[in-house]
Amino acid sequence: MQNNKNTGSYYTPSILSEFLVKHIKNNYNLQNIRILEPSCGDGSFINALLKNIPSNDDNISIDLCDINESELDKCCEILKSSNIFKTTKFQGDYLIQKLKTYSLIIGNPPYIAKKFLSKEQIAKCKEILHQSIEVTGEVKNIWPAFLIKSTTELEESGVLCFVLPSELLQVKHTKAIRDYLLKNYSRIEIFAFEELIFQGAEQDVVVFLGRKQTGTINCDVSFYQVEKLEDLKIPDYIEKHTNLNRKKLEKWTNYILTEDELNFVEGLIERLKLNKINYYCEKAEVGIVTAANDYFIRSKKDILDLNLQTVGKTIIKKSSYLKNAIIIDDDELNKIDLENKPSQILLFENKVVKKQTKSIQNYILGGEKQGLNERYKMKLRENWYVVPVTWPSEGLFVKRCHIHPKLLYNPSNALVTDSFYRVVTKSDYSIKNLTFSFYNTLTFVISELEGRFYGGGVLELTPSEFKNLYVPYIENSEDKLVKLNFLFKNKSDISDILDYTDSIILKGLSKKEIKKLRFIWYKLTKRRLKAKI
Repeated sequence: MQNNKNTGSYYTPSILSEFLVKHIKNNYNLQNIRILEPSCGDGSFINALLKNIPSNDDNISIDLCDINESELDKCCEILKSSNIFKTTKFQGDYLIQKLKTYSLIIGNPPYIAKKFLSKEQIAKCKEILHQSIEVTGEVKNIWPAFLIKSTTELEESGVLCFVLPSELLQVKHTKAIRDYLLKNYSRIEIFAFEELIFQGAEQDVVVFLGRKQTGTINCDVSFYQVEKLEDLKIPDYIEKHTNLNRKKLEKWTNYILTEDELNFVEGLIERLKLNKINYYCEKAEVGIVTAANDYFIRSKKDILDLNLQTVGKTIIKKSSYLKNAIIIDDDELNKIDLENKPSQILLFENKVVKKQTKSIQNYILGGEKQGLNERYKMKLRENWYVVPVTWPSEGLFVKRCHIHPKLLYNPSNALVTDSFYRVVTKSDYSIKNLTFSFYNTLTFVISELEGRFYGGGVLELTPSEFKNLYVPYIENSEDKLVKLNFLFKNKSDISDILDYTDSIILKGLSKKEIKKLRFIWYKLTKRRLKAKI
């Protein structure tokens, strides 16, 4: 298995490719088989096709494409030596190829982030996406263009089978792609995995398998959760496992829960008459973007050594610096300093270099020697060394978390980087009350459903997703927040913490309902972390 961010080459395990080919053969009744593998790579799907597609049909053809000429030649040699299928090869970028239509398109398209794409590739991705779906915003990866182009080259009733990043199911910028698929496929099957398929790549993937039917109104969508790849060797695996045909598909990761569980969560929100966080908040905005944290954020010792203390202000650079506390007071900040962590942001005055003090002039000129002033974000500033939007807030939400999401009370008014969102409550509400109220099982469940996760299991919510979370807001909870902070600082088990908070915040629920809600949260978290918690 190759792991290459530049080429996006993550090769498919043979267990998976053979299972998928057999599943297609047994369940999709393909006629006049014309196959395309648009990124053939090491030939995992080619070998699976040779083993499982009947060889007594002279009309079967396979077209192969790959940007890597040596890999393409290897795959062609495999097919040539078998002498079973008619083969045509296309060397180069699949996105610029003009090909015919196919009854089966199968493969593992590359996952290449925008920063590794050429200007030509980005332009081609935009062209393909804009022709088929209404996409706004920038191109983030190459795989959506592979998916859309392959759909246009699939004949009606043809089958497409791709190994894709799990972000297809969940992130906001792929919603337009999900909507497009629902309108162009009559049947969709999604296979998700409880283990990382590409070890070392930290890339969580799913398999998308669909039968094309343009103009579909009610697409039949099914989801399968595969615990271990080895399980795919079990005879009649599909028939022996629950096939969840789902209707609520705003975010496809919701398949993890049953319809009953989703209805239960939605019923609680309605019954408890909950409001979203944006009902209580005036704003929730990204923290400070310096564009060069190592330059602008230094330890207290560095600040003193460089004689820059007049422009240093306290900042929390990373959420990991905070250990377990949810109240960020001066004691917590002092602990960061004692470990000599970067805790001071340099906020230079917005005036030309020659009007700054000598020590500041030297530091700014040192940054220019590093070429920082030539960076894109720096060029947008009036003076490249002046960091914008540097206001503090008493509420902080941690952008990415591990076991559970974190809302923090920040009485120290420390500044924060873009690892946090700065939360400001409306005048009628208290950040202390909101912080305490946030820590309950129901809000944790909704966070899992609203957010997205990646191969490493990290949960992430955007500012809009955070503001969309429902929370049972509790008044007069200042003392309870102090106790909650004590539990966190003493590393109490999260189950014990939720036992305490749920008894107060969700006191309107029965023990049976709390137990069911806790089970749902464990289920969602286990799926994300691919482990028991």
